[in-house]
Amino acid sequence: MAAEAPTTWQVAEAVLVDAEQRGKLVGFARDRFGIPPEDADDLLQETALELVRQQAHVENPDGFVFAVFRNRCRRFLEARTRRREVFAPPVADSPSAETACGIDERLALREALSEISSSCRQILAAHYVEGQTLTETARRLALANSGIFKAMTRCLKRLRKCLS
Repeated sequence: MAAEAPTTWQVAEAVLVDAEQRGKLVGFARDRFGIPPEDADDLLQETALELVRQQAHVENPDGFVFAVFRNRCRRFLEARTRRREVFAPPVADSPSAETACGIDERLALREALSEISSSCRQILAAHYVEGQTLTETARRLALANSGIFKAMTRCLKRLRKCLS
């Protein structure tokens, strides 16, 4: 007699409660992406919630969990890298801090960002740092979808003007 495939609820519970299953996925996030265990736990909880939300559409819960978790880890790493490149101060002990983005360029960018309006900073941060689409940015900042592209263009022009 063949064993029954686990249900989405059983897989979600295993991901959240079973130390062995959780350890495998957290270890994968640490080894593959260098994500700390506490952040991997957060991503894993979000993945389990997504599994429960999408349960009617999921045929293979284990595969779904792995694919969504891997994608969330990748996006987390990309967002962390973008934030570090643009807004984080260079680490003094890191020899690559000066070569990745020169101190003068970093200071010029910070000064230019302080010279533009706060609404422009919000638009640019939402789109470039947080990785939101223009539609998501417009919805979050209560702007019209039709005007967000023009607003983004104006903000970039102001930022370029401040940098030159």
